[in-house]
Amino acid sequence: MAKSQTKAKTTKPPVAAKTADAATNAIAMTQDLRMIPLDQLELSPLNVRKVAASAADDAELLASIRENGIKQNLVVHAISGEKFAVDAGGRRLKALKQLVSDGIIPNDHPVSCLVDDEQNATVTSATENLQRAAMHPADQFEAFAQLIAEGRKEDDIALKFGVSVDLVRRRLKLARIAPELIEQFRAGELTLECVMAFTLTDDHDRQMTVWNAVKDSYHIHPQSIKRQLTETAHSANSSIGRFVGIEAYEAAGGILLRDLFDDNAAAHMENPELLERLAVEKLQAAAKVFEADWKWVEVHLSVDYGAFRSFGRVYSQDIEPDADLLAEENALMAREEELAAANDGADWTDAEADEYYAIEPRLREIEALQKARQPYAAADQAIAGCVVTIGHDGALRVEKGLVRPEDIPVAAEQAENPVDGDAEIAVTRPNVTPPTSSAPVPVSDPATTLRKADGISASLADDLRASRQHILRAHLAADYDVAFDAMLYALCEQALSRSYGTEALNISVSPFLAQNRETLHADTVAQKMLDALEQDLAVEWMALEKPDDFQAMSALSLPQKQSLFAWAVGLAIKPQLFSDNHPTPIIEEIGARLDVDVAACWRPMASTYWGRVNKNHAVSMARKLVGDDYAEERSRERKGDIATAMERAFGENAAETEGFDAAVASKTARWLPNGMAFKGVDDQMETSSLPSTSDVDPAEDDGEIASDADDSAPDALPAFLSETAA
Repeated sequence: MAKSQTKAKTTKPPVAAKTADAATNAIAMTQDLRMIPLDQLELSPLNVRKVAASAADDAELLASIRENGIKQNLVVHAISGEKFAVDAGGRRLKALKQLVSDGIIPNDHPVSCLVDDEQNATVTSATENLQRAAMHPADQFEAFAQLIAEGRKEDDIALKFGVSVDLVRRRLKLARIAPELIEQFRAGELTLECVMAFTLTDDHDRQMTVWNAVKDSYHIHPQSIKRQLTETAHSANSSIGRFVGIEAYEAAGGILLRDLFDDNAAAHMENPELLERLAVEKLQAAAKVFEADWKWVEVHLSVDYGAFRSFGRVYSQDIEPDADLLAEENALMAREEELAAANDGADWTDAEADEYYAIEPRLREIEALQKARQPYAAADQAIAGCVVTIGHDGALRVEKGLVRPEDIPVAAEQAENPVDGDAEIAVTRPNVTPPTSSAPVPVSDPATTLRKADGISASLADDLRASRQHILRAHLAADYDVAFDAMLYALCEQALSRSYGTEALNISVSPFLAQNRETLHADTVAQKMLDALEQDLAVEWMALEKPDDFQAMSALSLPQKQSLFAWAVGLAIKPQLFSDNHPTPIIEEIGARLDVDVAACWRPMASTYWGRVNKNHAVSMARKLVGDDYAEERSRERKGDIATAMERAFGENAAETEGFDAAVASKTARWLPNGMAFKGVDDQMETSSLPSTSDVDPAEDDGEIASDADDSAPDALPAFLSETAA
């Protein structure tokens, strides 16, 4: 028994017990905390940090201590007398000494210190410098964001944390990042540089789309993220970006992508459709100046210079240059030679360098001004046109004197014109330089560009044309007088060879049939009108053999013949929107003469309109015609729900279904997409797209509001059809 007890006494203690004892002793040491006057502290030669921190880091620490004081005690050991050596916290000691020099604190300011044994000094110093972990940027962002939410300012946060204001701002920019990406950052799946790249856009859905596209890559590079985020955007430094300008783009609601971490990086315009619409509208405004002088004027967003070789050319007439501009040009050229000859730029002052490099742009301006003064002959302008486009430098470019191949005179001709009996005057056609390329002439299509901004696709535009044509056909088929005049006009265009390709009707009377007419026209007001008219047509003669059918038709009464004629002409009417490029004014005149009320015959449905345009367009129309609260509510819905709600809101009974007041309901019940209404008819038309005459509110145009409320009722039909089509 004694032996056993002796053995038990000599057994080594377990490792766990030794570890526990060491931990207990270490923790116990932390109890020796004292407040020691600053003038009794000095830097320990045993402090392992030999390489000084940067001046910026020291400045941040100094700012933090000045603002918040010391939050972590120093670790010291006693030396001779009442002095203590600082083993851990040398930078804090340096900052405190600086505060004494600055008169912020007294020399004997008490400092919290942990007094340790000198033999532990090296271990203590190394431990503090090696085992500390910097705060994760994502954690910094959340801490800074919380303080901002509490009302703190960026400068205040920088002082509190002892960091630069720039670092605070950079971390707060991470607020633009989707929470899922922040978690990927914390997990080490994304570098800080990659996270910074995602701040190009605030759109979290777009960020996640790009993340899903790159996350399986072998190496995720910030540039690949930026490239994908901007692949559909235009650089603000591009020609179209400079032409429109950042201010105009943002004023129109465009979103600008900026690299928040690179001040030198180019911004990107994220809404290309909006940017292109703004550019087209600006070009169209500039083009109006030339419309009175030239046969045609076209707007192009961009034209390859070689495309102009497909046109013939007429040239301006030479005149004496402007004397003042010529004198300035000569003076600038002389000064340019003088500066170049002096020292070839080697010892130019800044002023001389600025002067020299400003000369060439001004010389180009003078050349353009002199050229603009040169007139074109009226006969040349009668066959030629000009293209208004954007130059490679982002400036307006106007290419004048272009002659389409079909407008080039065949040859110079002599015409006899006797004057005073036997005199002859030679009439020579314009001299046109022929095209140097057989490539097709570029086609201008600004209307499509303008529609794209509202998400109106080519197929939707086709359906809008088909619906409008169907409505016009129904009215035209009911009016012999207008139908007869329209057909006579078209016949004369063809028979008298006055023009080609511009007639409003297909003389062959090929019926226009929309591809999805069953969906577009089913149960519409126009279809009810056509059904009623068709029932009354005298068509029995068509079942007879020839020529009996002709004889029977000839025997019809005049009203019966007029009905057949108008019906056939209605089939031939061509589809167009007034907002199309170069719409024929004849169709618009026909519609105006018939007083076609498109709004009473067609309302935008979820299936035919609202479900086929983009969300921004729907919300914009809701805001414009209903109000901000209604628009904000729609903006939070899915596209399908928005389309359904907009169908109700723009229906004829919106006052009942949506609870709109009479003023709002009267506007939404009469609204039409751009180009659907006929000029002169009182409709609430969209005014956000094409600046055409169809966008003018009649109440503003002539000071009067449309007359009879009953005439504008959505289900109203012409009097002679109201009973039949009911």
